[in-house]
Amino acid sequence: MFRHRVWMVQQEARSLRIAGDGPPAAFDALRRHLALDAPLRRIEDDLAADRVLRRVLLRTSGIAIMRQDPWECLISYVISAFNNIPKIRLTVDCLSRRFGVPLGDGQFTFPSPERLAEARLSTLRACILGYRAPYVREVARAVATGALELERLRGLPYEEAREALLALPGVGEKVAECVLLFALEHGEAFPVDVWIRRTVQTLYLRGRRATPRVIREWARDRFGPLAGYANQHLFLAARTGVLRLTPA
Repeated sequence: MFRHRVWMVQQEARSLRIAGDGPPAAFDALRRHLALDAPLRRIEDDLAADRVLRRVLLRTSGIAIMRQDPWECLISYVISAFNNIPKIRLTVDCLSRRFGVPLGDGQFTFPSPERLAEARLSTLRACILGYRAPYVREVARAVATGALELERLRGLPYEEAREALLALPGVGEKVAECVLLFALEHGEAFPVDVWIRRTVQTLYLRGRRATPRVIREWARDRFGPLAGYANQHLFLAARTGVLRLTPA
């Protein structure tokens, strides 16, 4: 679902088949959402200057970073903290059914900030939010009242946008980096999880342990505005076993 419309997107080899009911402008917006206009060949040519990524790209070529809706991305990542994927999906589905707008055929829109801002904590907790319920409501209130203008963060320098996100309840460093990269088009963002941390320490830092902050700073220095793309290629390679954790 995208912008209150249900779409069918199917990958066929290196192409996407998109089906849905909407005007040309809606298809154009969906193409941009899926980052089908991203200059992947140029990006990957630049990344291939790195000795590790040169090997990785042989197996991970074609990764694009979607431009997600900032509000949906932010709440989804607040929900994801110390959580697992099946439970995250259940929570998002429950919130959508309880607070979203029905579209037919069992589909619902993602809840608006205004709906979640006025929700009772008991109702939010019933959607498997647990201790995250107050965080979701407070973030929703910040967006609904205009105290936080998510679209404005897109145009701010990376550090300023990051500090604005970190000021929100329930938003830690990894959540902030994910929102910056996947929704706000800050390409220098570099989310650090256990897979990225292990990969960077082993393949780049000669086994030296490093904090997420040190790794983020290292990545921005090394890859600049393509740090986010480097992150996604390394993450996919580590998770799928494409990349052996042995130094080049």
